[in-house]
Amino acid sequence: MAVVHNHGSDEWIGVRKALGLSGQFERTAHEGLVVLVLHLAKVLRYLWVVTWRELQHSFLEARNRFAAEEARAHWRRWVEFHAQRSAGIIALDGNLPAADHVLERWNRDAEELRTSKPIQYILGFEYFDGLRIQVSPAVLIPRPETEELVQLAAERAPRGGIVLDLGTGSGCIPLALTKRRPDLHARGLDVSSAALDVASRNAAELELNVEWMLGDLNGDAPDGLKADVVLSNPPYVGANEQLEPEVADFEPALALFAPAEDILFFYRRVLDWADQVGANQLGLECHSAHAQATAERAQSQGWTTELLRDQFGAPRWVWGTKPEPKPYL
Repeated sequence: MAVVHNHGSDEWIGVRKALGLSGQFERTAHEGLVVLVLHLAKVLRYLWVVTWRELQHSFLEARNRFAAEEARAHWRRWVEFHAQRSAGIIALDGNLPAADHVLERWNRDAEELRTSKPIQYILGFEYFDGLRIQVSPAVLIPRPETEELVQLAAERAPRGGIVLDLGTGSGCIPLALTKRRPDLHARGLDVSSAALDVASRNAAELELNVEWMLGDLNGDAPDGLKADVVLSNPPYVGANEQLEPEVADFEPALALFAPAEDILFFYRRVLDWADQVGANQLGLECHSAHAQATAERAQSQGWTTELLRDQFGAPRWVWGTKPEPKPYL
């Protein structure tokens, strides 16, 4: 049986009513408005594009607490890490839009970049002796001069020997030494469990085997702890010494400052520990103003010392040796 529907001229069969003239006008106007808004969005997006050059300008402006050349070095490190391209190539593309993921990173980092916070803490790492070492405000940022201490130890440590780094922080010294000399058994000791967490993460990331120990130089070495070589870059900054804000305000005081009344305190403790663990080699990084006094203190405890200078001619490292104990017959 057929069913016939009668519809007026203004209806759609089985669907809905057709629009009258006013409705058609409203629909056309609405569609036109949508098209206009979309077009304006495209125009505004074009107008709001941030180029690499503009991003660099904003970055350098944020780092204006630093000298211009240092701020530019920070820019190179930051942009190369996040863009995974060389800063030189990015400079050639200066008028092109910056990558979206780099702009997102800028939005996250901008507040910290406007402070004196070290770029290493913002990025979360520093390169040391060819290794990428994770860092946080729980640890001192590794310095290039400390690589010389690693080199000395790599050249002089006995084959298969045990090396103990006192005040290890990020673990950069025993990690770099293990990379250079896989035959060595390296240990790193620190009073800070937060620092040892960073050191452990570094060892895992670098796939290097180092033993980490929680310990306090104010006390004696644990019974049974032995080492052939003791290394240390202990706190040696005087309480009244002026430091740059990026150091004084952000790096851990625990790793920086020696007691005001006894600037050699930690060196004396390291020397005592070296005797207690039976070491016959000793490598110390020193404040240039106190390196000679440190060497003399070591000599007073039976060490034959060598004072080594850095590239600027300043005394920087003390290397000590003692005769190996003769075995009983």
